[in-house]
Amino acid sequence: MSYDKIQRRLLEYAVLAPSIYNSQPWKFSLSASDGAIEVYPDEERARPLELDPGQRELYLALGACLENMVLAGPALGYEVHEKLFPQGSSERKLVPAARLELKPVSEVMPEPLFSTLLIRHSHAGAYKPGSVADIHLERLWVLPAFSDQEKTYFMTEESKRKDLSLLLHDLSHEGCLKTAMVHEGARWISPKSDGPEGLPMAHIGLPISVKVRFAFLRYLALAKELKEVARQTLLRQGHGIEAPGFLLMTTRNPGPLGYLNAGRWAQRILLTLNEMELGFQILHLPISLAFSHADLRQRFGAAEGEEPVLLIRFGQPENKKWPVTHRRPIEEVLQK
Repeated sequence: MSYDKIQRRLLEYAVLAPSIYNSQPWKFSLSASDGAIEVYPDEERARPLELDPGQRELYLALGACLENMVLAGPALGYEVHEKLFPQGSSERKLVPAARLELKPVSEVMPEPLFSTLLIRHSHAGAYKPGSVADIHLERLWVLPAFSDQEKTYFMTEESKRKDLSLLLHDLSHEGCLKTAMVHEGARWISPKSDGPEGLPMAHIGLPISVKVRFAFLRYLALAKELKEVARQTLLRQGHGIEAPGFLLMTTRNPGPLGYLNAGRWAQRILLTLNEMELGFQILHLPISLAFSHADLRQRFGAAEGEEPVLLIRFGQPENKKWPVTHRRPIEEVLQK
């Protein structure tokens, strides 16, 4: 029995997962004999350890791409059984973060969230005030975590959201002064709109004045100007980010396994938001600034010892026609 076609179909869904700056820090190994898929971290695409010493963003992304395959499998006629950080599953030098094994099912039964895998995910624009209702929050509350170490907290009260916006404003100014963060942004931000990786300028949500200022980058793409765009992008995570709802996810298990489980849960939450026709934007900067964690815990009511791993704003977008980001071809994400 040949598994090649189904494996590649699953990878087409896997690579749609979100990753910081659309860096796509994953590689895959396929076993033709038993249909297994191994998921590997691509550390060359991960954030520098200076910015992410625990590789949180790397394993959040791997968890999300793993969950996409788990959700897609039943619709393609297969159950997907995952083993996290399997021992001795590969003779390769790199250690896989997960191994997926396929089992044919007699009846195709798509997962409820399968239909949302192809829906546009992030939205960096404005959101309609009051567009998050109790029914939306209830849907999110009942989504189970993958371990008892991760928790989610929601903020919808206007006064708390305004105070949070002030904090995010201050943090964005702190972040844009950090040279390493600016350089990492410039590494991935691109003036092209259809590249297979990275974040196009048109997808950042920059104000018109900045877009006009850097319009010529579509032709020149000078490194100095790209760094300024990266700085402006960091600033945008504290300016114009008002939203009717915010979500904070935490873990008591900071490390690859905790982050992988958080990434899987986060992906189900984000897909559920899309299913409810709510958009979202992941605010990476406040989580990257470790000194802000205590403040975030206090504002959301999280306990001491819980590490913030994900902060998003969400609501109904004012403009639903937001550009899509592209992904690398499958051949480029396969282990050689």
